[in-house]
Amino acid sequence: MIDILGWIATAVVVGSFAIQDVRKLRIINMTGSMLWIAYGFLKQDNPIIFVNISIILMHTYWFIKNRK
Repeated sequence: MIDILGWIATAVVVGSFAIQDVRKLRIINMTGSMLWIAYGFLKQDNPIIFVNISIILMHTYWFIKNRK
């Protein structure tokens, strides 16, 4: 069951790159990262948690820098 979450997270992240609108791409990619964080907690895999928190922080910085 945990692996299904990992595959869903993978599909969301990969699918996000098919989106032309950068804002939407980042939102969907952040959603995928949140799913990866949940997966990382369930698997107790700190590198997965760390990298996806880092990705969310980078997206958040971009949203703050580019707010309209």
